[in-house]
Amino acid sequence: MSQVPRKLQEEDEGDEEEEEEEEIVGLAGYADGAESFSDGDAESGGDEAFLDFNDPFSTEVKPRILLMGLRRSGKSSIQKVVFHKMSPNETLFLESTNKICREDVSNSSFVNFQIWDFPGQIDFFDPTFDYEMIFRGTGALIFVIDSQDDYMEALARLHLTVTRAYKVNPDINFEIFIHKVDGLSDDHKIETQRDIHQRANDDLADAGLEKIHLSFYLTSIYDHSIFEAFSKVVQKLIPQLPTLENLLNIFISNSGIEKAFLFDVVSKIYIATDSTPVDMQTYELCCDMIDVVIDISCIYGLKDDGTGTPYDKESMAIIKLNNTTVLYLKEVTKFLALVCFVREESFERKGLIDYNFHCFRKAIQEVFEVRMKVVRSRKHQSHMQKTKRPTPNGTPRMPL
Repeated sequence: MSQVPRKLQEEDEGDEEEEEEEEIVGLAGYADGAESFSDGDAESGGDEAFLDFNDPFSTEVKPRILLMGLRRSGKSSIQKVVFHKMSPNETLFLESTNKICREDVSNSSFVNFQIWDFPGQIDFFDPTFDYEMIFRGTGALIFVIDSQDDYMEALARLHLTVTRAYKVNPDINFEIFIHKVDGLSDDHKIETQRDIHQRANDDLADAGLEKIHLSFYLTSIYDHSIFEAFSKVVQKLIPQLPTLENLLNIFISNSGIEKAFLFDVVSKIYIATDSTPVDMQTYELCCDMIDVVIDISCIYGLKDDGTGTPYDKESMAIIKLNNTTVLYLKEVTKFLALVCFVREESFERKGLIDYNFHCFRKAIQEVFEVRMKVVRSRKHQSHMQKTKRPTPNGTPRMPL
């Protein structure tokens, strides 16, 4: 069983700096698909797989998301479907997770975080674990509850986890996925959500912790609810979110557009949308459009020798629906796409929309440049702190 030890050995400084540079500057390309993700395998990497639990630079530049819950609640299935494009039916053959797994999700400048999948059978409050180190620097804690099972034990574990985590880090976002709701009727879904919501908040109130806020989502890997829920979680970890939302509001108001999403093309997580309410059917249509564009581009967009990328600055698609609505997709960056809903009469002014989109993309690039300056500054500070730390024998480190 993999554990997070209290005393971590020092990793080779040169290798660490090289890895860090690759994670931040050399972002993975879309053509790599699922290989863009690097698994932190505890068996092959030993304790070193968990070294960045206590790295303030890593947790600031790449916020950490913890995925927790009881055994067989569906944590690994969620991860595989959302970030590895695994078919929901294939998750039936996944083995139960028996070790802590880390994934670095680095699809774009904005979708850039770590996911730590904790096996349900591990008691990380055991004295052999340093649970304070786990929660310190964590951005979001996702607790998965199986809605088709007796969830009383899950609620007890949820209460223990939330109260301990809050004492260590009050800034954690607590996200509750009421999962596997595809097997429930609509009335049963609402009743289950209300019951879990009531019991979880009552337990916190009894402990005098009413100020802890829990967010609840009904999720299933068999529809787009899991992608929408993850979108909401990730958005809370994006410091540029208010700026992105404001840019989208300005864009749609000046272009006659009904609704706009800024999507990560790999995971189909939308990292921002305008201030109008999100309709689930609209979101599903956007996801389906991205799949169509990428699938066709993989067939016809690559060179004869198979090189190139299926998604680039020339990527664009128009789909006309039978309800006088047009779906319009444009490439924003190497990893991001803007998907818009436009009325046919408004789409006749496509030149205006394209001009406003050009201004929007330029503003997004400026936001990206500011972010990269912050990243480089934090990286430099982190490097200076590491060079000042003493080596295990007590002598000062020499700058590389």
